[in-house]
Formats: sequence, C-alpha cells, structure tokens
Amino acid sequence: MPYRLDLAADPADALRAAVREQLDDAVRRLRDDRGGDPAEAVHEARKDLKKARSLLRLARPGLPGDVYRRENGALRATGRSLSGARDADVLVKTVADLGERYAGQLPEAQFAALGAGLASAAAEARASAGDDVAADAVATLDAVAARVGDWPLERCDHDTLVHGATRAYRRGRTALAAVEKTPSVERLHDLRKRVKDLWYHGRLLEEAWPRVVKAQSKAAHDLADLLGDDHDLAVLAERVERGVATDAPIDDEAVLGLIARRRAELQAEAMPIARRLYAEPQKAFRGRLREYVRAAGAERRLAEVA
Repeated sequence: MPYRLDLAADPADALRAAVREQLDDAVRRLRDDRGGDPAEAVHEARKDLKKARSLLRLARPGLPGDVYRRENGALRATGRSLSGARDADVLVKTVADLGERYAGQLPEAQFAALGAGLASAAAEARASAGDDVAADAVATLDAVAARVGDWPLERCDHDTLVHGATRAYRRGRTALAAVEKTPSVERLHDLRKRVKDLWYHGRLLEEAWPRVVKAQSKAAHDLADLLGDDHDLAVLAERVERGVATDAPIDDEAVLGLIARRRAELQAEAMPIARRLYAEPQKAFRGRLREYVRAAGAERRLAEVA
C-alpha cells in the first residue's frame, strides 16, 4: 500500500494501520529477504523504520510523552543497530561516484585503491552484523507492533496531524537558520533529518491536496537526496583523515580537495531549495495545511455517501 493516510478514515485507525505496515515490512525484509541480498534487505528495513518514526512524530501531539519516547527510542536503537554495514557500503559507493564525476583529475588507481580499502572494511562490518543483530531487531519490531493497538490515540484527530506536521516544519525552519549561520556537518545533517520529515509528512498527507502537497513533497525529497550526498561525503572525508588501509598509497590531500569541491557544489544546489521549502512562516503553514486536510476529509466523506 502507498505510504499515505486515508483522510476520510478515523485518524487513529489510519495511523495504527500505517505504522503496522511499516513495521511488518521491516520484519519481512530482515526475516525473509536477508538470504538473497542482505545489504539491500537491511537498507530497505532501515527506510521502513525511518518512515515509522516519522509517523510517530506526526502523531506525537496526540500521544502521551512516555509512549512516544518508548516507541521512538526502540525504533531509533533498532535502526542504529543495523547501520554499521550499510554505512560502510555507502562509503564505497560514494568513492565510486566521486571517481566518476572527477575522472582524470586524480589517477584512476587512487580511487580504485581507496574503494577497495573501504570495500574490505564494509565486508568486515557485514560479517559482524550477522543473524543475531537481525534477530534482535525483529524481536524489537514485533514487540512494538504488538503494542500499537494499545496506543492511547483517543485524542488524535485531523488537527493532531496538522499540529504534528507543523511541529516538524518549525524544527526544519530552526535547523535551516542554524545552517545559514554555521554550515557544520552536524547542522547540515540535522537539517536533512528535518527535511525528510517534511517529505514523509507530505506523502502521508498527500490526499489533502495532491497537486500542491505532492509538489512540496517532491522538492523535499530532492533536497534530502542532496543533503544526504553531502553527508556521505563528509563521512568519507572523516574516514580518509583517519586513514584507510589500502594496497597502494593514496594522496589524501587531493582526495579531500575533491570531496570539499563536491560538497560545495551540493550545498550551493541545496540551499535555495531549502529556503523555498521553509519560506512560509509557521503560522501560515499550519493554517494552510489545516484547511487542506479538513476540505479533503469532508470531500472524501461526501463522495462515499453519494
């Protein structure tokens, strides 16, 4: 099913169904799909967990604080337990992309040696993240899924969803302001997390007004990809600075120079999109989204009666 809430349904029921779907999909990937392509199975499972956590943030104003913290903490810890091997594989791909973009500006053997060294580290990370880690993750996700039906969502209505989306939007504006002041790796990464919430919440609330909400969601997706590529390069730079075991010597300064160059390009492309996405004041965003959601819910109910 699409990652989307039925705005004609009871919000609590729609949220429970959407969360269960993400948890069930993550469990299926970790339990059934790891035999074929473990790296891809873990990657997709982590995406499911991020979507489930974004759903939690959307419902947060209607959830007791202790319930939110318990479930969000469980999902966050599970995602981190699965991250090591995937993050190592990402570095290998990042080197390959860098070598392709700047072909001829550094001997091809340099990129090949760096990629091989990182690939070896990735293989070790995959070996350490074996069946026990996946089994523990499945057990945690099954436990969370079993509790979903007991979540006290009686206070959750359409205004709750709007409040949750607005809260995330406000955090995005704050993160953007911090980046504008000091574009550190940590602040850019935090902005990316907030942008992903904007993307996911747009997908969930797309029925409110597909033509408008879908366009904003797509822009947020594009921005998240740019910021994600920037973060991968920042992590690669840190890894190069620490030293990578390779069969051939690497010109670290040259590699770091290309990384810095590409990061500057990505940020120059990303920031105008971010400024447009977060140009609207929080109060205006909330009022507009509330009217969209209310109108869509009424329209769907009328259509069903007819």
